[in-house]
Amino acid sequence: MSLDPVDAYIQSAMQQHHIPGLTLAVVQAGVVVKHQAYGLASLELKVPMTVTTLFNIGALTKMFTGTAIMTLIEAGKLALTDTVGMLLSDLPASWHAITIEQLLTHTAGLPDLADTVAGTFLADTRDEALRLIAARALLSRPGENWRYVQTGYVLLGMIIESLSGLPFERFLTQQFFRPLGMRATCFGDYKQVILGRTSLYTCLERRDDALVPSADQLWTFQYHCPAYAYPCAGLNMTVGDLVKWDAALSSGVLLPPERLIMLWTSVKLADGTPGGIVGTPFGYGRGWMVVDRPGHPWVGHEGGAATVYGRYLSDQLSIILLTNCRGAKPIILLEGVTAHYLPTIQAQE
Repeated sequence: MSLDPVDAYIQSAMQQHHIPGLTLAVVQAGVVVKHQAYGLASLELKVPMTVTTLFNIGALTKMFTGTAIMTLIEAGKLALTDTVGMLLSDLPASWHAITIEQLLTHTAGLPDLADTVAGTFLADTRDEALRLIAARALLSRPGENWRYVQTGYVLLGMIIESLSGLPFERFLTQQFFRPLGMRATCFGDYKQVILGRTSLYTCLERRDDALVPSADQLWTFQYHCPAYAYPCAGLNMTVGDLVKWDAALSSGVLLPPERLIMLWTSVKLADGTPGGIVGTPFGYGRGWMVVDRPGHPWVGHEGGAATVYGRYLSDQLSIILLTNCRGAKPIILLEGVTAHYLPTIQAQE
């Protein structure tokens, strides 16, 4: 019996990229046409992956933070032009003119309170992390440059807490997870014991100040995300809960179309040039990566170099791919899957 072509592609890609396990969901015109698990959740214990396995989704969390901010804007509690000084006046004066828009789009010019190469944050508490970077100069004038840093999303979490009167985790639970039936979704890094969560591995090793993939090695990896950084990368989810999130976006129960368009529109810098990941087609909206590809516009996010969620808006196609391997090249895997549903799409290297 021949393999389904998508299964064959996934199994080949897992071997090529040293991926122990993954889960995949494909939603086409609102119908789940693929919902499957592959490989192992634990190499040490030989535990098989299932569609109910939890993954830390890393920076996919920013989609939820951005959407949460937009719900506050829709409720009239906030505006994209509001400034840090209006909302968090105790922060350094040099930060006060930074807008909500600039925090969301990574154009604030803030120094980073994370070491993204090491995958760690500078301190275990928010007060200490902010103290460490408060004396540093801005990396650029707000709005002038695009630079992916975690600091802006920590501040957005603080703003959500200030305006809602709730801890960030409880606000997202009440606003999104409970109403949408996302019952498995929870917060926590490697320090929390979370039943049903996959082990995490990496094929990346640090050389000088860069991460490079190993040709034949795989290591265990401890994902570090203290509670104050949950708005950046703190969520754990199943592929099924992300399918529910996708359905809610499509149905309009979360936000009206005009607000979604605001989330999914690439930022422009002060000089009119697009902001986004240099040397790639990926622009950045408000918590969402954006590719303005003619005929096939795409929005989504990658997380922890291991997970990815993407929506091909004009094609009514969504793909969710969660791996337990940091360095799995998940966007390339996603577009490899996409090619079986949209043959005109080619993977972005």
